[in-house]
Amino acid sequence: MALGRFSHALSGKSVSSSTSAPDDAAALRTLNRDLSARVKAGELLGNRLRAVFASLSEGVIMQDTQGRIVLINRAAEVLIGSMKTFWTSDLGKLFRSAQERQSSTTEMELIGTPERVQVNNRIIGAQVAAVFSPDGERIGTVIVLRDVTEEALTDRLKDEFVTQVTHEFRTPLTSIKGMSEVLLSQPPDRPPNRKFLEAIGRNAAVLDRMIVELLDISEISAGNFAIARQPLALDEMALAVIKGQDARSAKQRIAVGLFVVSRTRLTVIGDDQRLRWALGHLLDNSLNYTLPDGLITVRVGAVQAGRVLIEVQDNGVGITTEDLPRIFERFYRGEARTPDHKLIDPRGLGQGLYVARSVVEAHGGLLTVHSTPGVGSTFTMALPLPAVD
Repeated sequence: MALGRFSHALSGKSVSSSTSAPDDAAALRTLNRDLSARVKAGELLGNRLRAVFASLSEGVIMQDTQGRIVLINRAAEVLIGSMKTFWTSDLGKLFRSAQERQSSTTEMELIGTPERVQVNNRIIGAQVAAVFSPDGERIGTVIVLRDVTEEALTDRLKDEFVTQVTHEFRTPLTSIKGMSEVLLSQPPDRPPNRKFLEAIGRNAAVLDRMIVELLDISEISAGNFAIARQPLALDEMALAVIKGQDARSAKQRIAVGLFVVSRTRLTVIGDDQRLRWALGHLLDNSLNYTLPDGLITVRVGAVQAGRVLIEVQDNGVGITTEDLPRIFERFYRGEARTPDHKLIDPRGLGQGLYVARSVVEAHGGLLTVHSTPGVGSTFTMALPLPAVD
């Protein structure tokens, strides 16, 4: 709009600049207010967008068409560490590969499928997308990052678990099948070989333990892991569990002792069968990793912070610092070794500690562990005491 003299056709008459100047200034003021309002609205929208991006748990990085990074949120900074790391990793290659798409009928178009990239000892899931204006013009590239380290590890452990289940079932089944065929091939009037029958019985017991363990895991995972609520004596329960392992502990030359620390308040409200499973898994674990002539001690009755304790202490090979934080995780199996570095690979599915912790927590209790490699381990079940009337 001109600021000097101008003509305006109005009813066929000429209007001088002196008349139009106030109107022109008013129009400029209106335009200025409109632009200021638009700028403030844009700043407000920008601040809101930055706040949204900052609060996202996923990492978000955006670059313009010239390749410059115009936005990176805190989650992305934590995941990648530095932009140098970003550009030198496969993430930078993904970003560069998105430059070819220059037009689109949508405002955002995914490029490729989600990728998994290793960066800073993490496995990061990455999805790249091209961003376009409403007119279909390319305005930038965005990449969304998510830490999938645990997810990837779980997937791998699941695959290993399935392989291990197959192997563990095949071993006793092969023995049972082979010995059964030998027994069936003998004359009907010949008495069966007792050693073969004992071996079949042992392998059948191994299969039974693994099936029970799988059923435990299935119930826990399905969310229908209900527990009974009835009074039970912990000292009697612990004695029954130890007695059930007498034959095995004697065969392995491992002494198992029960010590009742207190004769008072040994009764809790809970599921007798489930708690026997939990304690049985802990005792089984100690038997697996305690060498011949070793000692396992089960202590019952100490009270701490309103909970009664059951401790299973062994002088076995202990748990490494690498394995210790993860021993209660589903599908996880550590690598325990004897003092001469021989790998200990006990029979079973390796899910006992996961089941034990789930049972204890279902009772409102806690299951903790303290271990020193080469010295031994102590697992402690802490169960809530019933309220005193």
